[in-house]
Amino acid sequence: MKKNVNMKVAIPVMVVVIILLIVLKSAGLLTIRSGMRLGFSGNDGIHKFNGSYSKITGVMKHTLRPSKGSDTIHCEIKSKSGSLHVEIIQKSDDTVLYDKEINGNETFDLPASGKVAISLSTAGHSGSYLFEY
Repeated sequence: MKKNVNMKVAIPVMVVVIILLIVLKSAGLLTIRSGMRLGFSGNDGIHKFNGSYSKITGVMKHTLRPSKGSDTIHCEIKSKSGSLHVEIIQKSDDTVLYDKEINGNETFDLPASGKVAISLSTAGHSGSYLFEY
């Protein structure tokens, strides 16, 4: 009897958690990460994606939405060591807006419209990144 009660509670809870994760990902509030992050601090919001760290490896993906009236993504990459591959894709039509391996410091503004997907990948990078939309 007790086992059936636990399953009756566990299944709806799992369904709610899965739905919540799907909603957060589609809203751009969930960052997908694989790899290692040492000394990391950052902010993953719907208009801002930034981080500062001693070292990261692997891949991080995040979706940004434009602030009201914004049509430009402000980007800053600071490198102490290693390189960071940055790819920015416009979600409405899968247009690649930016795709580059960054070894030093770079600051640029990128025209965009609608939601954008940002993908960062590295075998080992020390520094920081900032994307504001």
